[in-house]
Amino acid sequence: MKMNLYRDAMVEAVSRLVAIPSVFETDDRTPFGPQVDRCLDEALAILSELGLHTYKSPDGMYGYAEIGEGELFSVLCHLDVVQARQEDGWNYPPFVPTVQDNCLYGRGTQDDKGPTIAAAFALKSLLDDQIPLRKRVRFILGIDEETLWHSIRAYSQREEAPASGFVPDSAFPLTYAENGLLQVHIRSAEPFPFSCRGGDTLNAVSSFACCPDKDALRLALDELGLPWHQKGDELCVEGMTAHAKNPWKGKSANLYLLRALRKAGYEHPAVRFACDALDEKFRFEGFTDDDLSDFSGPVTVNLGTMTLNESGCELGLDLRLPVGCTKEKVMDLLRQKAAAYGLEVEEFDWLRPLHVPLDTPLVQNLMTAYRTVTGDDVTEPYISAGATFARAFDNCVAFGANLPDCPTSEHQPNEHIDIDKLVLAAEIYRNALKLCVT
Repeated sequence: MKMNLYRDAMVEAVSRLVAIPSVFETDDRTPFGPQVDRCLDEALAILSELGLHTYKSPDGMYGYAEIGEGELFSVLCHLDVVQARQEDGWNYPPFVPTVQDNCLYGRGTQDDKGPTIAAAFALKSLLDDQIPLRKRVRFILGIDEETLWHSIRAYSQREEAPASGFVPDSAFPLTYAENGLLQVHIRSAEPFPFSCRGGDTLNAVSSFACCPDKDALRLALDELGLPWHQKGDELCVEGMTAHAKNPWKGKSANLYLLRALRKAGYEHPAVRFACDALDEKFRFEGFTDDDLSDFSGPVTVNLGTMTLNESGCELGLDLRLPVGCTKEKVMDLLRQKAAAYGLEVEEFDWLRPLHVPLDTPLVQNLMTAYRTVTGDDVTEPYISAGATFARAFDNCVAFGANLPDCPTSEHQPNEHIDIDKLVLAAEIYRNALKLCVT
């Protein structure tokens, strides 16, 4: 494979990005925090070293790097990552890139720093071979994909939209449809007698939920068979994180704690609502009507964040909606269900669904590139509940970098990428770019 020549350089470049903990922070000087801003600068430096012309918006909201002339073909990437804690089960420090057993470990190796570098070096290989480009290729670098997508929205408002492109932030062969993503906050002003909290982000299953150490809660957790440990004067309920696009791969510490609170006799509208409405399959009770599901699946819901205290409560939910299911219908159902408990629902974020027909030239070219390199003539394109930057524009799809039947580890402890698979992904991207832009 041609891309074997770039193996060590790719690992080094991915490591440069992984070493920067580009997790969203509130900051007065940068849009998404100093580490995210530093990671954007580092990515632009790498792309400049590969021969592309770079640009960073004056307010630091986004950056891009491009080369060539003519119609714009884009590779849409993101550099921010979700939080990672050593105590969540990491074998290595999550922001110290570590090579072990031919795998590169670290937060962002799979989502999305590793795939970004694979696609960048694929383009580099074409430039090194002096293959003429018939289109302008632009790497668009978003930096808050894991939160509110302000960066890609700022780009789309100010800059040229791509005529077509792909996002290296999913799985091969490609994803041609993505479910709608609705995030909401459910609130009550009714006070709770003590403080509880859990989860870091809406789009990941909570790995922890904490509350004061109380005998009744210890007993309830043990009777329910739920894992917990003591940390100082707190009880910490243990979950297992997973991406909210497939929450059934995780175990919700938030839901565990709420069930223990109820069993221990601590009543509150939010506790009753969560215990009545949410189930272990990450479905809403009553959200199983046939008209809420279609070819892209059912509605799923993740209780990503939770706070209970003397000021009231807030539950943060991440829902994935079928392509044909309207946001308005789900919001109406949510409000009806919450109102029965005296709770209010506020929309936090909405990302439209995506559907690019399989017979488009873009999809056909990308599928040809994948099948040519891998010899896989069996695996068909996917429908995903994941949200990628593809849905920010028309005629863009998610394309790799995870290969079929390979484990995914994004948003999980010990996130990693197999280096051989990284090289193979770069080879697929090289062939895709040859078909699409040369």
